[in-house]
Amino acid sequence: MIPLFLVACKKEPEIKEQKVDTVTTIEKPVDSLSTILKTEKESNQNIVTVDASKMPIRLNLEITNPNDQLILRLENVNQPKIKGYIKTEKPMNLRFNQIRMPDNTFDGPFGPTIEYDTKQKGEYWLILAKSNMAEGTPVGKFFVKIE
Repeated sequence: MIPLFLVACKKEPEIKEQKVDTVTTIEKPVDSLSTILKTEKESNQNIVTVDASKMPIRLNLEITNPNDQLILRLENVNQPKIKGYIKTEKPMNLRFNQIRMPDNTFDGPFGPTIEYDTKQKGEYWLILAKSNMAEGTPVGKFFVKIE
């Protein structure tokens, strides 16, 4: 009976420690403001310039006009790959439409996620907007993570 009691007591603290570690990792505060260098608006384009050397970047953003585009201008990209995903609060017609490379060439379209090999160092643009081939509104709040 005593060995059973000791085994039960030993297992309980291990479980608690694992839960605390997991929660600490997931709920670690994110300082997304330090990565934003500037924001601009040019006609229907909202441009958010961020420092890619501080990846991963987590941003809460919003599109308020159905014809707007959001451009994430990633400065100082110096890694072999860019990964990103969009998570919306409600169903939205929003995707990574294009990526612009440092040599001004474009690629796309993509979807709500992107994984792209960065063969050049420099400034990349991730252009988020609605898909003309899908239904729904691109208006609303969303979360973007770039790593």
